[in-house]
Amino acid sequence: MDLRWFVLVESEVARVRLARRHVAAGIVNNPEEGDRRAVENDLPNGDEVIRLLVPCVDEFVTSREDEGWVHV
Repeated sequence: MDLRWFVLVESEVARVRLARRHVAAGIVNNPEEGDRRAVENDLPNGDEVIRLLVPCVDEFVTSREDEGWVHV
């Protein structure tokens, strides 16, 4: 079976998540640096992935914020 799924997320949601993740991982020292890294590096890379990959995707799933479910 060959089926390609892609998880979509709104750019601003991804930006916030990435900034937090960079701080939590110790990649940057504060949220401002995390945001800058997301804007200058991660989001442009994500745009490129979407541009090149999306024509080959079979199914899309949208990632949304859901305060009712929290990963522990």
